[in-house]
Amino acid sequence: MEQQDPTVRNVVSVTLKDKAALHANYMPFIRGGGLYAVADKPYKLGDQVILSLKIDSVGKRFAIPGDVVWMSPKDSSGKHGIGVRFGGRTKDNVRVFLESILGDLAKKPSVYHAY
Repeated sequence: MEQQDPTVRNVVSVTLKDKAALHANYMPFIRGGGLYAVADKPYKLGDQVILSLKIDSVGKRFAIPGDVVWMSPKDSSGKHGIGVRFGGRTKDNVRVFLESILGDLAKKPSVYHAY
């Protein structure tokens, strides 16, 4: 069995256009905060990733360490969806910032959720 090199980072990039897109991808039911992302390769529950998040409407970028806590099957384009729970030292700051953008919407999943 091939072991993964621990120095190799699994980076998952997400670009969100605006508040509606953030709401559709935000996963309020994940304790500590989480975000849905489309991934080019399959992951397993518990895999460590770096979520590279860009929010166009506020001009912010984040590199958020986290772990995979949600998975969806391949879509018609062959891509997988994962839910990433925020981790690392900045997880609370990132969650608070995202929830400040969302306001009251942060407490409930979007009707048009991406996951």
